[in-house]
Order: sequence, then C-alpha cells, then structure tokens
Amino acid sequence: LTREGLAEAMGRAGVQEKQRRMRAGQVWHWLYHRGVTSFAEMTNIAKDLRQRLEDEFVIGRPEIVTEQTSNDGTKKWLLRLAPDARGARLEVEMVYIPEEDRGTLCSSSQVGCPLPCTFCPTGTQKLVRNLTAGEIVAQVMTARDRVKDWPQDIEANPPPPLGGRYI
Repeated sequence: LTREGLAEAMGRAGVQEKQRRMRAGQVWHWLYHRGVTSFAEMTNIAKDLRQRLEDEFVIGRPEIVTEQTSNDGTKKWLLRLAPDARGARLEVEMVYIPEEDRGTLCSSSQVGCPLPCTFCPTGTQKLVRNLTAGEIVAQVMTARDRVKDWPQDIEANPPPPLGGRYI
C-alpha cells in the first residue's frame, strides 16, 4: 500500500478524516519499519481501532513453500503468492546471499521469465505476468522476517564477533 492508499483504508475502518493521515503514518511505521504481522502489536494505536483494523484487513506475507540453505549461508525460497483475481496461487523464487558486512536479496519481479536461461528455474517457465509492487515488497518483508533483519531482531542480538557475520 502507498501512504495514500493506507489513509483511504483508515477511512474504511471508520477513522475520522482529520486523523487518517496520522493513523496511516502509525500503521505504515509498524508495517514497513518494524515488520509486524498483526495489528495487535501496534501498541501506540487504540485497542478499539486495532480491533477494527484486524476485522477489516489482513497483514499478509507470501507462503514459504520451500527453504534451502547452502554451505555458504545462501538461502533460497520458493514463495507462493496470495490468490490472484482468478484464484491462481502462483509461485516465485527469492534468494538471499549473505556477505561479511551486508546481504544481497534477489527477488522476483515476474512470474516466469521470457529468457530461456537453463541455469535458472524461473527461466525454464514461460512468462505469466509481472508482479505487483505489493507482491515485490512482500518478498522483501518475508526475507527480512527469515534473516531477522527488523530493528527489534537486531536490537535483541549482539553484534557479530570481529570477522564474523550474521546470515
């Protein structure tokens, strides 16, 4: 969701017009900066509004079908997307490559691919469709969940030893 879309959603949840921007900002922070997966975790929002949001909306992530980890810590996920308008549950791949001081995330922007690369499983499928911005962002959020890259996860873990790394 964009901030504007989130403000509109606040209206559907019964938030008064003059509070929508502020409430949208709060929810935005919890979703995209803290990575929460439940409205109940949004402790600076009134309980009755949290319940209305819970009743009206779903905070979703793609389903992890498989997860593989190689010897060097590289992780690969097969993700199943939420059903599309026809009810199809399409799948995409995502890879996280850890480095000593950072990580690289390779996310999908399409279901299938027009290029016939034999080294890439996605390249063996024909192009089905482009992903939505929300589906791409959901991949990033899923990766952050799995590698524990949210502020509360980082704050709870001490820094790695000198020369060490998190994966």
